[in-house]
Amino acid sequence: MLPRKKLVPLRSEFGRIRASGKMYDSPSFGLMVSFGHKGEAQSAFIVSKKIDKRSVVRHDVKRKLSDAVSPFLARLPKNLELVFLAKKKAIESSGEELKKEILNTLQRAKILT
Repeated sequence: MLPRKKLVPLRSEFGRIRASGKMYDSPSFGLMVSFGHKGEAQSAFIVSKKIDKRSVVRHDVKRKLSDAVSPFLARLPKNLELVFLAKKKAIESSGEELKKEILNTLQRAKILT
C-alpha cells in the first residue's frame, strides 16, 4: 500500500499563492503565478458558479484549460505554481484559442523556458 499524501487545505494554499504571487490577465482567464513550491510545476483551475451554474459546463471549461496547459508544463520551472481563474469567455473558446492565450500569457510572465 502506498503512503497517503498529506493534503493541505485548498483555501490556505490559494491564500498563500495569492499573497506571494503575481496576477496576469487574459480574455478567457486570469493567471496567478507563484514560486517557492518544491517539486514539479503544478497548475490548478478555478471555475466559479458565476461562469455558469451547471457543473457540466464548469467541468468542461476545466478540462479545456487543463488540456491547453499540459503541453507547456514540461517547459516551466520546477518550483512554479499556476492558478487559472476562468472567465465567461472560456466557455466559448476552443482548445486551440486557449492554448494560444496560455502561451501568450506565459511569455508575458517570462516563465516559459
